[in-house]
Amino acid sequence: MKQKVTVILALIMCITILIAPNVQARTLTSNETGNHGGYDYEYWKDSGNGTMVLKDGGTFSCQWSNINNILFRKGRKYDET
Repeated sequence: MKQKVTVILALIMCITILIAPNVQARTLTSNETGNHGGYDYEYWKDSGNGTMVLKDGGTFSCQWSNINNILFRKGRKYDET
């Protein structure tokens, strides 16, 4: 019985992984706010060069040069579902 339950749980996990949505990475170079894969993001700069790459989940990467002020953020809004 224990072995059957283990096999069933393993199959469920495999199926879940296969059907999980894969969010495509997105690159931002100008001021923008929005939603990516269920996470809110904001990119803002006043001058200079910057790049924000939105990735799966709440992750992102960023680069900047010759910047006065710049903001990168991605996550879930407080008290919202």
